[in-house]
Amino acid sequence: MAGSAWRVTVRRNLVVAVAKVAADGPVPEDDPLEVSTLLARNNHENGCLDGDYDFASPETARHFAALCAGYMKNLSEKTIESLNEAGSLDGPGWRNPLVPGTE
Repeated sequence: MAGSAWRVTVRRNLVVAVAKVAADGPVPEDDPLEVSTLLARNNHENGCLDGDYDFASPETARHFAALCAGYMKNLSEKTIESLNEAGSLDGPGWRNPLVPGTE
């Protein structure tokens, strides 16, 4: 399909789809730095990874989707470690130190 891209759709921090779509403009380049910057910007501005990320190749889209899923896996594992180290929840309770604004 001419003028197409591979879109990784992330909602609620979960990868929900990788699909071929008509490109809204020029076919995107598979520039990891540009997409990583967009991902970081979305995370900083919205507190989540949510967004639509377009790639020129299906392999790059699949790799990016796996990176997003791996990020959430690592965040979950670190949250479990923090909970296990918290000890008793009597008193002030526990807030996730890995999520901005919850400390």
